[in-house]
Amino acid sequence: MMTSHRILTELWNWHSPAWGIALIAIIVYVGDVYRRGASALQIGLFITAVVTFIIALASPLAALASRFLFSAHMAQHLLLLLIVPLCAILAWPSTQNAAAHRASSIRYSFGWLAGVSAMWFWHIPALCTAAMSSPVVFAVQVISLVGCGAAFWWPVFSPNVERRMPPHIAAGYLFAGCVGCSLLGIYITFSPVSVCPLYAMMTADSTGVLSVVREQWGLTHRIDQQVGGLLMWVPACVVYLSAILASLATWYRTPELRKST
Repeated sequence: MMTSHRILTELWNWHSPAWGIALIAIIVYVGDVYRRGASALQIGLFITAVVTFIIALASPLAALASRFLFSAHMAQHLLLLLIVPLCAILAWPSTQNAAAHRASSIRYSFGWLAGVSAMWFWHIPALCTAAMSSPVVFAVQVISLVGCGAAFWWPVFSPNVERRMPPHIAAGYLFAGCVGCSLLGIYITFSPVSVCPLYAMMTADSTGVLSVVREQWGLTHRIDQQVGGLLMWVPACVVYLSAILASLATWYRTPELRKST
């Protein structure tokens, strides 16, 4: 009989490609750290990025997201879009290059559009269904979420400090990202129709997972979608607002930055 404990302990996917990707990332990072060095905080952030990547794609969260819970699907997307690329960028040893030029407003716009539109794009019902039905589309989805997340965070926290956007501009950039995710979260939370129809169509399964989700956890499809919308609405904005505070703190700690802007 399936139970909550069995879901959390037995639904790990030990054959997921995520393990191999994580191993390659570790080898590359260790080689770079050996060559350039990294602080304990940066190493900790890298470990966080790797662990979060594994949780998103090989843990019971990934199993639940694959066909049982829209809220797990949304949590998976938030981890891949916001947490993994942010921690990975912050984990990389930083450099100072006085000759470097800040990115143009066009690149800022591209990064913002990539980070915000990726989440909207993959929650068009037909595309959400395709990603759940096809391993190839799902792989494209994962790559695009991580890549677009990196494009979004790069102008704010680039390892090349001189290429970062000014903190006061970064604050507006990040706040606009928060607004974009909030609007999607509001839409999902209050939408009268299913954003990802396959979750609504799942009524029974041979594993017993769905009965635990519906009967023990009390997550009907409607409640599940509302929880998913709230995840996009509230925790995502906490990440953006935390990044705003971190960026502004750098500005106030470094008077030269204020003078240069």
